[in-house]
Amino acid sequence: MINWYSVSFNALWILGLGLVTAGLSLASYLGGRQWWSFRQALKMPACRIMFDLGLVFFCLGWVGDASAMWSRLLWLILALIFIVRTWQARKISNP
Repeated sequence: MINWYSVSFNALWILGLGLVTAGLSLASYLGGRQWWSFRQALKMPACRIMFDLGLVFFCLGWVGDASAMWSRLLWLILALIFIVRTWQARKISNP
């Protein structure tokens, strides 16, 4: 039998890593196109939103896969921190 609970949470953290990779790729592209450093490009709201949203999905995926309650709590706290960072970047890009 397939454990759909485990499959769904594993899909979340894999999706998160894909979004993190896409955010880094976008920052590299924008940095090369605008002659910015990679760090400056990563601070752009579009890159930051994609990167932080990927980290949210990554943390939420590990919330479901962690076996100990303390580790689930730590992953959930990290996810909440990245949700706040994503919300702040979204407010910067849409004043």
